[in-house]
Amino acid sequence: MSTPLVFVRAPFAAASALILGACSFGSPSLQETRELELSVSPGSALTIEAGAGPLTVQGDDGDAIRVEAGIYQRSANDDYRLVLEADGEDGARLVADAASSMFGSSDYIDLSIRVPRSMQLRIDDGSGSIRVSSIGGDVEIDDGSGSITAEELGGDINVEDGSGSISIKGVAGDVTIDDGSGSIDVRDVAGTVTVSDGSGSITVENAGDFELLDDGSGSVNLEGIDTLDRQ
Repeated sequence: MSTPLVFVRAPFAAASALILGACSFGSPSLQETRELELSVSPGSALTIEAGAGPLTVQGDDGDAIRVEAGIYQRSANDDYRLVLEADGEDGARLVADAASSMFGSSDYIDLSIRVPRSMQLRIDDGSGSIRVSSIGGDVEIDDGSGSITAEELGGDINVEDGSGSISIKGVAGDVTIDDGSGSIDVRDVAGTVTVSDGSGSITVENAGDFELLDDGSGSVNLEGIDTLDRQ
C-alpha cells in the first residue's frame, strides 16, 4: 500500500501573510524624543558614532554637550542605542544607533547637537546628511553616504566620504577631502585644499592653495587660489 501524499499549505500561507503584513508597514515615524547633556572642559573632543539618520552639530558659547534625539521607527521598540558619556580624561563620546528593519526602510535617529565652540569633533557616520557649523577645533568626518555641509570652522577639517555632495565654507585651517562620488564645493579657506576624488565636479573658490591628488571624472573649477594667482 502506497503512502498518501500530504500537502501542508498552512505554514506557507502563514509565512506569506507575515511577509505581506510586514511589507505593508509605512516609513519610520517619530516614536520618541530624548534629551542628553554632559558638561565638558574647554577644548575637549567629542567623538560621535552614528548609524543612520540626519546629524546636525552646532557650536555655541556654552560649557556642555546637549543632544536632542528623535527616534524614528516603523513600530515603537527599545531596540536602539543612545549613549552620551565621558571618554578618557578630556573627551566625550556619543553613540546613536537604531536597529535596521527586516523589510523596507530602516529605523533611524535624528540628532541635533550643540557643543562648546572650542571643541574638537570626530564623526563616524553610516548614512544620512551631516551639517556642522561654528566649531573652533579640528573636525574629522568619516561618512558612508549622505550630503555633508560644514561652515565657520576655526581649525582643520578632514573628510573621508563614500558618496554624497560635500559643501565646505569658511575654514581658518586646511581642508582635506577623500571622496568616492558626489560634487565637491569648497569656498573661503585660509589654508590648503587637498582633494582626492572618484567622480563628480570639484569647485574651489578663495583658498590659500589647492592640490588635486586624484580625480576619476568630473570638471575641476578653480577661482581665487592664492598660489595660482601669484604664478
